[in-house]
Amino acid sequence: MKTFVSVVCLLVVTGAMAQAPVPDDAGTADAGVPTGVLTKPPALKRQVEAAYPPEAAARQLEGTVMMFIDISETGTVTNVEITQPAGHGFDEAAVEAVKQFEFEPAEVDGVPAPVRIQYAYQFVFRPAPPPTDADGGTAEPEAPVNFSGQALERGTRKPLNGAEVVLPELDRSAVTDAEGRFTFRGVPVGAHEVLVVQGGYDRFRTRETISEGQETRATYYVQRRIFSPYETVVRSDRERKEVTQTTIQVAEVQRIPGTQGDTLKVVQNLPGVARPAFNGGQLIIRGTSPQESGVFLDGQRIPLLYHFGGLTSVYNSELLEAVDYLPGNFSAYYGNITGGVINVRSREPRMDRIHGTVGISLIESNAVIEGPITETLGFAVGGRRSYIDLVLGLVPEGDDGPSLQVAPRYYDAQLKLVWKPRARHTFTLQGLTSRDRLGLVFDRPADNDPTVNGNLDVTTGFNQLRLRHQYRAEALTLDTQALVGNTLIEFAIGDRNLRIASTDLELRATAEYALGAPLTLAGGIDVVSAFARVSAQVQSPPREGEPPTPTVTDELITTDGDFLQYFPSTWVELRWRPIPRLLVVPGLRAESYVFTDQESPRRTLNPRLAVRYGLTETVTLKGGAGVYHGPPIQDEPSLAFGNPDLRAKRSLQYGVGAEWQARPEWFVSGEVFYNALDDLVVRSDRTVERDGESVPERLRNGGVGRIYGFELLVRRALTERFFGWVSYTLSRSERRDTPESAWRLFDNDQTHVLTAIASYKLPAGWEVGARLRFASGNPTTPVIGAVRDDVTDVFVPLYGAVNSQRLPSFNQLDIRVDKNFVFERWTLDVYLDLTNAYNNPAVEGIAYNYNYSESAFFEGLPILPILGATGRF
Repeated sequence: MKTFVSVVCLLVVTGAMAQAPVPDDAGTADAGVPTGVLTKPPALKRQVEAAYPPEAAARQLEGTVMMFIDISETGTVTNVEITQPAGHGFDEAAVEAVKQFEFEPAEVDGVPAPVRIQYAYQFVFRPAPPPTDADGGTAEPEAPVNFSGQALERGTRKPLNGAEVVLPELDRSAVTDAEGRFTFRGVPVGAHEVLVVQGGYDRFRTRETISEGQETRATYYVQRRIFSPYETVVRSDRERKEVTQTTIQVAEVQRIPGTQGDTLKVVQNLPGVARPAFNGGQLIIRGTSPQESGVFLDGQRIPLLYHFGGLTSVYNSELLEAVDYLPGNFSAYYGNITGGVINVRSREPRMDRIHGTVGISLIESNAVIEGPITETLGFAVGGRRSYIDLVLGLVPEGDDGPSLQVAPRYYDAQLKLVWKPRARHTFTLQGLTSRDRLGLVFDRPADNDPTVNGNLDVTTGFNQLRLRHQYRAEALTLDTQALVGNTLIEFAIGDRNLRIASTDLELRATAEYALGAPLTLAGGIDVVSAFARVSAQVQSPPREGEPPTPTVTDELITTDGDFLQYFPSTWVELRWRPIPRLLVVPGLRAESYVFTDQESPRRTLNPRLAVRYGLTETVTLKGGAGVYHGPPIQDEPSLAFGNPDLRAKRSLQYGVGAEWQARPEWFVSGEVFYNALDDLVVRSDRTVERDGESVPERLRNGGVGRIYGFELLVRRALTERFFGWVSYTLSRSERRDTPESAWRLFDNDQTHVLTAIASYKLPAGWEVGARLRFASGNPTTPVIGAVRDDVTDVFVPLYGAVNSQRLPSFNQLDIRVDKNFVFERWTLDVYLDLTNAYNNPAVEGIAYNYNYSESAFFEGLPILPILGATGRF
């Protein structure tokens, strides 16, 4: 009788979605710099076979002992913890043997690192083989191969490397190679039991018949005990330089309730992110407006993150590796923003074979196909199309009352080619397209604004082509990216219209050089430009803090011309570790802003500093301070709409906090932050002289603001069955538009935001999850009366103090149930994603009648069940 030990594919390496598990350069996450990615798993170098417990052997018992093994950066076993005992003496025997194992150490970003793995020690009982006779009943060493095959994971067809294929009756075994293949020589003719054993998988038993003079070939599809189409890899301890960063891995978030499997929507559940109106696609980070934050794909901007209404993101989650979220105090790599950063990291195509994914739901369908073209060239193609407009077209219209038809639709597509002609060189070509259109039809004018009639048509979209080259050497890393694209924004209602069509050109080049073990120098250039054709006949939209008024009373602005935006930047950063537990990261970023109608370009300097100190093995202190500027893009820096000589807005950001990780699967992070804002853009009634003429200034830099609060994240990392987290934000964001005015709340201020998420994998392919959210209501400006405008015959509201009241608080429970069907060559996941399970529609605002004498809350969506299915092969 013998035993066999096998490794589960699950590596639990500390800090997967922990706050601040950051690379040496978050911006060059896939440019070869440290990202905390497991580049080499630990390999068993010396195995010690456990003694089979006498009691278990006498009763012919078998067992599997599940355990966590802590492996040091030298490959030695430092701790063994039983997670699923087998009893009958198996546990003690397994622990005693595993303590003597030796491993080739794991590597994170190519550097040896300590890891924790989940390990399965399999005890397989084998009766003594029948005695051999003088006629040669035992196979000779050089006998021909007459039994061979391949062991694959059921559903994914992933080869099982290191699985043991056992012929128990003959006391013979073979171990599968990297392709899952095995061979036997000289197996006696007849029927024999075959057993396939691999840690983390159900035991596979069958019988094979060996015929004289023939080779029996078999393919075995082995069922994973807890199935997931994604291999769970949780990141290890690594270099961290950002004060606060949260990294979301796709394996953790594909099934979070209320997200419909969209990884990017999970960002809205993290600390510091407020709930957007109507649960839409706006990202409100630390109280700032959505326009103040930046959304990046592989370090370069994308114009939009979500399709209309936040239903889904514009980049297919199946093609993502991870999402990095930085709410503030980020490094010099990012610029031209005063809010937070979302960096979406795409993954490379799979190169083992052709893979495909097809998903359908009540609102959209999507498909992805990827695989190798040659040994060095891989491809991935994805696409998605909604059919909400088709579904709504089947709904009959009412005969009475005004009619309002809504027909939103969207689509997107992605193409990625990755070529690796040499070990140190990687070339990537990526194409993106996205399009949204929303149409509304009004039968008659609105009572309180007769200009609102006819059709409303909104179209947004972009196309991008990206070329990237990455060079990785021992000390030097180079990453160069070029982008060419176009963006379209079109809006029309009645005789009002706005059309912005721009050509976008971007260049980003980054270099990093390791001067030695304690010192690394990084820097680069970042150029963003847009050449836009703008035609408009619209009223100036309300600014931050300004409640809406009947547009018929507003001035109509008309323009038709070409506009330029050109933002060149350079940055440099030093990462210095004077002592092993202390990391100091000073950085400097220089930015310039050029607009068409400017008298002279604007330039800013942005010094930044981040510090991390390991107080103990489990506690880390962190802090940072920095200067951040944002160009006044959304503040109409043009003669037609505003003031071309507006200065950049400035944010002085400070943050201090601590992280605690007492156990690898548990992580706690807390941070106090303060942002001081100045040069905020406000309305101006003054006149200025331009080209010898006195013209209205319209806008000027005169406002100040302050945002402060506390963020907490308590997280349980995904292991085999369970993961979840609780995030809480306590904050206040307020501003003052003139020195004489009082402080008031920002439009997006939410005092309390609490999110709790949990997901658990049940037997038989079932998985259940829940998300509970609470948020303070948004500020609102009360109407205290109205006056009639005799010219337009419309009532104009009179407002009280700006944002002096709040809407009712928001709370919602979302539930998701998945059932995964695993077939030999493919899998099918059927899910029900139930948003707002107890049907508590959120109050999104206040609606008034024509003369503002009556009002009522208007609410968001009620309970919303989404049924869908995803097949993968």
